[in-house]
Amino acid sequence: MIELVGHETPVPSQQQHTGGVRGTSACTPPGVGERTTVLYCPPPPPERPEVAAEINRRVVVWMQGLGLGGEDNVAGVYKHDPGRGITLCHPGSQDVERMTAAGKMIVAETAVDDYFCETNSRRDANDQTIGPNLSLAQSAIDAPRLTPDLQASWNKCRDDHPVLRAQHEAFDDLERIGSPAQAQRIRHDIAQLYLGYNAENGWRLLNRLPPVWQYLANRQMNSFRPCLNLTDALDGYELAPQLYAHPLVQDCTARATLIATLYNDLASCEREIREHGLPFNLPAVIAAEQRIALDEAFVQACEIHNELIQALEEATAEATAALADPALTRYLTGLWSWLAGSRHWHFTTARHRA
Repeated sequence: MIELVGHETPVPSQQQHTGGVRGTSACTPPGVGERTTVLYCPPPPPERPEVAAEINRRVVVWMQGLGLGGEDNVAGVYKHDPGRGITLCHPGSQDVERMTAAGKMIVAETAVDDYFCETNSRRDANDQTIGPNLSLAQSAIDAPRLTPDLQASWNKCRDDHPVLRAQHEAFDDLERIGSPAQAQRIRHDIAQLYLGYNAENGWRLLNRLPPVWQYLANRQMNSFRPCLNLTDALDGYELAPQLYAHPLVQDCTARATLIATLYNDLASCEREIREHGLPFNLPAVIAAEQRIALDEAFVQACEIHNELIQALEEATAEATAALADPALTRYLTGLWSWLAGSRHWHFTTARHRA
């Protein structure tokens, strides 16, 4: 068994509203060796089970109205527990309406992945429809401007398909809680996410794994960036568009999203091996490229994570020093809080113990 030993990671910028995100982390993911490694990461924030349960309840009611309220789907939501993930990742948010909007978006994106992309027993591994379906999913949040007759055809397609309708309605909620600039930010992030989905499918069609550098380059797109970029909207403020677009801020955001996605790779590694013919995660890619045992590759993946998070510390300090702005400090702290909550959720959720 590989034991991940907790280590305190300093957080360069903090705001009182987060309660701080310093501390230790300890968890024991699956493995077959006896090596011990260190995972540098901030500690989990406090649990808010009552708020999480209310978010889940509202999301399930919404799903039932879409036609996605089947027994398996509802069970899947409670297993996934998006309410808990959101409350952990957004400790500065106290608005249940805003957090529910994020929960709907998470469920909608998961539905796109499950219905259109997931390679398992429900879908032919040689399916060529993923690209066109992802394009439809994106148009549900970025509406085409067509002639009246053609627009009616598209609207009917969107409203008749529960997954497309979920995308459309969830994004409508995000537009209500945020500014036009924040909505456009998320719209762009989701298009990038779908580009990553399509690239992963290409490797699956080839039945091959990419080299590690290419895998991580794709993971930068196939990531949790749409979720992290809700940090300011869920906390009820807006990072000014010109500040958000600054290269130093973009650097921090990109680094945080890749790190957050590696928690998914580490926590779901064993489940993916059981459920998929071609597991697509960083330990599996390292093991294939170097022809080493998975437990050794897992340790290397943790070491890559540690290098990345230490680089994020440096990037956060640079951005904070160069761009003195209270909203930026709050935003960067929110990214670190997201990493803390996401790491804890990934290693404790029933979704990855299935």
